[in-house]
Amino acid sequence: MVKHKIIVLIFFISILQSSFCARILCVFQMAAISHQVTFQPIAKELSLRGHEVISVTPHPINDPSLTNLTEINTNYTYSIILGHGFEFFMSKELTVQSKVAKIFAMYNDYAEAILSNKQFRKVYNDPSQKFDLIIAQIYVSPIMFALSSKFNAPVVGISSMGGWTGTHIAIGNPTPPSLYSEMFLHYNGDLTYYERIKSTLYFLWSRLYVNFVAMPKCDAIARKYLGSDLPYLADIERNVSALFLNINPILYTPRPMVPTVVPLGFMHIKPPKPLPKDIAEEIESAKNGVVYFSLGSNVKSINIPKRIRDLLMQVFAEVPYKVLWKFEGEELPGKPRNVIIRKWLPQQDILAHPNVKVFISQCGLQSTEEAIDREMPMVGIPFIADQEMNAKRLVRQGVAKQIDYVNATKQEIIDAIIEVAENPIYRKNMKKLRLLLQDQPMTGLERAVWWSEYIIRHKGTKHLRSPTVDIEWYKYLLIDVFAAIFGVITLLLIVLIKLIKVLKRGCVRNVNEKKKKQ
Repeated sequence: MVKHKIIVLIFFISILQSSFCARILCVFQMAAISHQVTFQPIAKELSLRGHEVISVTPHPINDPSLTNLTEINTNYTYSIILGHGFEFFMSKELTVQSKVAKIFAMYNDYAEAILSNKQFRKVYNDPSQKFDLIIAQIYVSPIMFALSSKFNAPVVGISSMGGWTGTHIAIGNPTPPSLYSEMFLHYNGDLTYYERIKSTLYFLWSRLYVNFVAMPKCDAIARKYLGSDLPYLADIERNVSALFLNINPILYTPRPMVPTVVPLGFMHIKPPKPLPKDIAEEIESAKNGVVYFSLGSNVKSINIPKRIRDLLMQVFAEVPYKVLWKFEGEELPGKPRNVIIRKWLPQQDILAHPNVKVFISQCGLQSTEEAIDREMPMVGIPFIADQEMNAKRLVRQGVAKQIDYVNATKQEIIDAIIEVAENPIYRKNMKKLRLLLQDQPMTGLERAVWWSEYIIRHKGTKHLRSPTVDIEWYKYLLIDVFAAIFGVITLLLIVLIKLIKVLKRGCVRNVNEKKKKQ
């Protein structure tokens, strides 16, 4: 009898689950592992909750047990970022404007490569395909948002870092350049006068560039593949139901945001696992401890200028620690005896080892989250995108030292490594930072799943749409109000001046008449 009741209960539970089984299309176009590890848990968890998920990604999970997850592999797009030249983005001599334009061009290439994928074309050209939600990566280009119009489904934009200026504006977040500059400029909070000038000029340039150059090109690509009857892409972008941003109030300045901006954070962090035997032996045999050095999956040590690589080898030769270096080449000519290189290393597990004393990093967001979770102090050598902003914020929190790879001397880098490795205040501050960031009622993954299902249940978030999305710029800045006030004041002044002149003439006339009578 009990067994029969259990079977009936399981049956009704399965009925309830199937009644809320949605179809979700995910498009995660950036060919970089550091981006994809943020997105993978969401696609996986939504599929485990009974939803049918199709994920277009260059880094598929490839787990046959995930029967509700279908992946379209676009790993051929890794060649796109190499074709655009990663060294271009690392240059400090080039302007932010030139880099943003390059990012748009790169994302246009991604869009062309993904939308021309035969397997994906069968999906979006099939009239019988219906989706309840689109989740599309947004970095600067909203091209994939056009899929929401194609399928008449709400869309969520997702980023493995913060949003750029255009994304914040599209969803209605106030974006005064006096306080919140572009993450590529790394000016946030209390800007200096010079920084406010530069931030304002960049803001004006970005609005003009997006509206008159970038957006028309993005719109043309969307129409080329998804149909010429689509609404204009900028209008589609303003209808985004939510933004999932990998942000926190420590690395990103706290700012006013509409309720449909959902902070993620620590999406890819996993519990520590035992290290491979050879790596464990290298770490545990280091009498003075280990320095772990990795520049992540994008910058890569093999891509940095030879001058910087040679300088780092001189530094490592003189520090009193063993150095474990993620180096992507087969050999490293001139490698010091205390340096161990591997093409790949289990970073999260290494950072959890008690004999590792400091993490030398590019300060990418995912590497930073791993260091915070493992309470590992850092020496930051930022190269691209948000890395310099992250490094500055970490220094401000007292958990890291920052190195300027263009101007730093060998001794400055040695001193920074030893200071962070030996001074316990850095690890103590990192422990405080971890407790602060992870003291939340929900994990980032739980928030992402809840909001995804909320948007599916209510078929979007029109009821949460901010009026700042639709208001004309001159109304938002109160230019028409100030113009009216200025006009009234001007009119009053003119009337007053006229009145004074009339009274003055009258007084003069009276005086003259009196003189004549005398």
